[in-house]
Amino acid sequence: MDSVTSAPKLGQPLGEADFDLTCLNGFGDGLNSYAHSAAWFNDKLYVGTTRGNLAGLRLAGRRKGIQPWPIECPADIYDLDRRAQIWEYTVETDTWQMVFRSPTVHGSNGRDDVPSYIGLRGMAVIQTENDPHPCLYVSAWSPHTAHSPDILRSEDGRHFAPIARPPFGPAVRTCRTLKQFSGRVHLSPTGSGTAKGFTQDLSSEAIIYANHDLTSNDWQAASPEGFGNLDNATVFEMAKFDGHLYGGTVNPSAGSELWKTRGGDSLPYTWEKVYDRGAGRGQLNEATTALCEFNGALYAGCGIINGGYHYAAGIGPASAELIRVWPDNSWDLIVGEPRMTDQGPKYPLSGIGPGFDSIFNGYIWRMCVHDGWLYVGTFSWANLLPYILIPSWPPDVQTLIEHWGEDALVQNHGGAEIWRSADGINFEPVTRNGFGNHFNWGFRNLVSTPHGLFITTANPFGPKVAVKRHGEWVYEPNPRGGCEVWLGRKQNA
Repeated sequence: MDSVTSAPKLGQPLGEADFDLTCLNGFGDGLNSYAHSAAWFNDKLYVGTTRGNLAGLRLAGRRKGIQPWPIECPADIYDLDRRAQIWEYTVETDTWQMVFRSPTVHGSNGRDDVPSYIGLRGMAVIQTENDPHPCLYVSAWSPHTAHSPDILRSEDGRHFAPIARPPFGPAVRTCRTLKQFSGRVHLSPTGSGTAKGFTQDLSSEAIIYANHDLTSNDWQAASPEGFGNLDNATVFEMAKFDGHLYGGTVNPSAGSELWKTRGGDSLPYTWEKVYDRGAGRGQLNEATTALCEFNGALYAGCGIINGGYHYAAGIGPASAELIRVWPDNSWDLIVGEPRMTDQGPKYPLSGIGPGFDSIFNGYIWRMCVHDGWLYVGTFSWANLLPYILIPSWPPDVQTLIEHWGEDALVQNHGGAEIWRSADGINFEPVTRNGFGNHFNWGFRNLVSTPHGLFITTANPFGPKVAVKRHGEWVYEPNPRGGCEVWLGRKQNA
């Protein structure tokens, strides 16, 4: 059994001024909306993109309550080049190079230019049984008109090839987290789709698959469907902590559940529930969105999918919480809403309310430990305010928006946030405005490296964004649309 990691040595904290922009505008292409995955491999940073996210949401019918659509979209989404890309960054020369672009296939829609992959949502450096050395593995997102999603493998960071797929059902469209535990690699489907529509965060099957050798097709189920609860729609996130594998779910009915393995190596594992009903908050903690070990505990970010407002399920809007889980399954509320729970009363130990006191922080997307500090990145929907039909929102939200004004809210609260803590209780902001770019509505990856802390953004407001000129909406090129990658380091370190 792995031991709980002791508190790391505390280095210098990073502030907003310590971060430099290494790329902007989606590597020069505003359709690179999300720097969706990232990993440090062979002394370089690798970043996988997802393309045309807002165009994809429009295709999926997410247009209710939004007018005009924030970006310019063609009538047929397949007229856009949505071939996902992988980029490689060399710190010493401050240069980026594209090392992979998705191939195309003949799609079920009859077109020959359908991308195999429109996104690359997960990335990990792993060495399994027959890998000659640690390899880079990337989990893909495939459109419903193409084949099932793949896991890509590379030994050198330049040549990528798919490995044998898990036994997904045909509706599975994407995977997310790749997690190594007990000599196996684990993944779970986190999106589904058919010709009738798709969702990127709800899967057609809530199962964790495991394989001891990714050069083989020996995939097996490591968990029962939904951990035995069919209301668990997706196993959204996983983490390794205290010798156990943890899995957090999306549960639109009652709120997220967190489970952990109880011991034993045979598949499927035996699982034990850590919390349910959204840790006592119900549907407002619909999903466990991020997991990170820090100072002998597991930190869990919770919130509502779709950025804090699950329109189809009628959940939200509401902002995110941060929970600290101990090895004995007890937990503390760090950031969030006071309440009575099965473990007694819970109050936010940080003194900070949901969303780090911002209604716009719909969920905590990623966390990372760097130089002994815990860094937390959010997703903020504030930048959508100019396009939202306000009467469709709850009265309290309408009152807030009318009081402050849309423009002021976007300028003051637009852009995702990064917070840091030395002890996991007391937090202070690093940035509250997307590093000065309110189009950066999410911080998707935080990667600690010998050269500093890399932070990648989700920014789907390109290539052209809707702006109001003389009372009319027009689409104009957006030089700050598209994903960005930032590097934080102390220059005198």
